[in-house]
Amino acid sequence: MGKEIAVDVLIVGAGFAGAATAFHLSRRFAGRIALVEREKTPGAHASGRNASLFRQSVADPQIRRVAVASGEAYRGLRREIDFGEVGSLVLAERDRLERLRDPAVAAEVVEAGEVRRRVPLLEGHRFRRALWTPGDGVIDTWALLSHYLAEARSRGVELATDCEVLEIAGPAPFRVTTSRGCFRAARVVDAAGAWAPRIARLAGLDAPYLVPFKRHLFVLDGIEAIDPGWPFVWSEEHDFYFRPESGGLLFSVCDGEPAERLVASVSEGISEVLAERILEHLPALEEARVRNVWSCFRTKTPDDRFLIGPDPRCEGFFWVAGLGGHGMSCSWEIGRLAARTLRGEQPVTDFDPARFTVAPLLA
Repeated sequence: MGKEIAVDVLIVGAGFAGAATAFHLSRRFAGRIALVEREKTPGAHASGRNASLFRQSVADPQIRRVAVASGEAYRGLRREIDFGEVGSLVLAERDRLERLRDPAVAAEVVEAGEVRRRVPLLEGHRFRRALWTPGDGVIDTWALLSHYLAEARSRGVELATDCEVLEIAGPAPFRVTTSRGCFRAARVVDAAGAWAPRIARLAGLDAPYLVPFKRHLFVLDGIEAIDPGWPFVWSEEHDFYFRPESGGLLFSVCDGEPAERLVASVSEGISEVLAERILEHLPALEEARVRNVWSCFRTKTPDDRFLIGPDPRCEGFFWVAGLGGHGMSCSWEIGRLAARTLRGEQPVTDFDPARFTVAPLLA
């Protein structure tokens, strides 16, 4: 880029939050939209390093509503995004399972014998029942992200990768300096995932309510008779989830240490945590070997709900952040809600950033 580029909306971050927002906004918006990404490839962090799980039966009813709406769209794109509805089994006590249920989601509580029939690896694990949600499944994350980006670009959204935001001078219209040139933007959308607090600070805004947590994922080998059609399993009680992956098993111990440095490294001692979890709860995996291990970031708010909407402290600054591990699963509806608010339609009250940015100032 050479001279300063004037845009109506500048979206920072081309992971699921930014890509889905660009996708939906470009459908019904006549202004100029640009999408910038600090990495050479969109989705290089959490958006491309997650477990690819689409799960509707989650605890928070507002997030559940967003997941259900997204699922309806994904089924319509089944071929484009390689959506496999293999179902999910959530292991927990009955009262917990009942709280996960929703009239909008086809799901039923099944007993331990039925669960072990579906996933024999759970033989030896101590649990009584599970919530079976047949409409859950696995989505090709790259296919979904690529779909958002390709459609947005076909409607005129400009994408710049390897483009790091260095300065934001405001208030609106903002002058945004990047490693590849400058933008003059009427609005800035902070969709930078774990880096969202940094982008906010560049605009003079503090965001102590956004905290990135590191989570590890393993691929395990040496496990006999894995059926690639198994549902994914999530234990609410004992903090693990797994699904078949490339002849092995993709496995997480649901860890979440606050990330002081945004480096996707493997934390010391995490393999020992994996071994302890398997020995205590999954004896069928005692002989498994670790093929690969990596980490990614889940950025959360204190109430574990998203940030979608304008920041009341700075006109023109807009959040699509704090997705807390639901980014891929809920991305369709997150992008639609963000675009609706950016167009000046009904605000997203359930995820309004003002719940954090205003209340402390009034206390």
